Amino acid sequence: MVVAHSTQHTAHSTQHTAHSTQHKLKRALLDFSTLGTLALFALAPLSAEKNGAFVGAGFQYSNFSGQLKASKPALEQVVGTWKMNGNLFGADIQIGYKQFFGKKKHFGLRYYGFFSGQGGPASFKQNVEDENGNTTLVTTNQQSANLFYGVGLDMLFNFYEKQERTFGVFAGVMVGGSSWLMGKGFINGECTWSDDDGKCTTMNNYFKARAKFFNGEGFKGVFSPTHVQVLVNLGVRANITQHQGFELGVRVPTIDDPYLTLSTTKDFPQYGVKKGDAIAITFRRNIAIFANYVYNF
Repeated sequence: MVVAHSTQHTAHSTQHTAHSTQHKLKRALLDFSTLGTLALFALAPLSAEKNGAFVGAGFQYSNFSGQLKASKPALEQVVGTWKMNGNLFGADIQIGYKQFFGKKKHFGLRYYGFFSGQGGPASFKQNVEDENGNTTLVTTNQQSANLFYGVGLDMLFNFYEKQERTFGVFAGVMVGGSSWLMGKGFINGECTWSDDDGKCTTMNNYFKARAKFFNGEGFKGVFSPTHVQVLVNLGVRANITQHQGFELGVRVPTIDDPYLTLSTTKDFPQYGVKKGDAIAITFRRNIAIFANYVYNF
């Protein structure tokens, strides 16, 4: 009986030791698995925005100004001066490719082509002389539109990344053509611009004809409604999923577009005008504000 009891006790002890060893082995494997998983996540670039093509489109608003100015007071007395101000509303679209650099991929670049079209009202005041020689200050309401198209390059920086969501900023440069489509103007309901037959016409057609008319003895006329423009592009961007995002920003043009230039090619001493003196009309979008939806492929 004593021998049997001793044998049974030894068996229980052996079984307990086996269970203890098995428990320790499971715990060690679990700890190793947990450490491996943590190490894997630590090494992986979590939520980094991926390289790829994108397309963005949305609403755009611009304030613009224009002015007629002369290089000499004598010319100002003949043509006068005026300043125009207006608001343009429209849309823009961008299509391009983005790529990110470094281990964490916070920094990147994107390259794209773009197009924007806007239209809206503008007005300017000028002195008009009637048939009796009396001068009156009147306001012209002018139909206006601008197209801008070209290529751009932006630097990207994401400072927040979690799961598929990212938030960051961008800054870059856009270079392209700026085209002004100036329509009809009206003063108290009467047409401002007329052709040689007295018919109401657009501002573009009117000054195109004037430039051609002044290309003669002693004068040179250049009508250029399209000109090269360079913009600074700044804003914030966010991706709410891997494929969908939004942007809000501003674009600041840096060049006055020379819409019309009439210059002298010889001296006119009787009028106090020298060769190279000119009158010019320039336009410029002062600032553009935009909000775009972006789809990432």
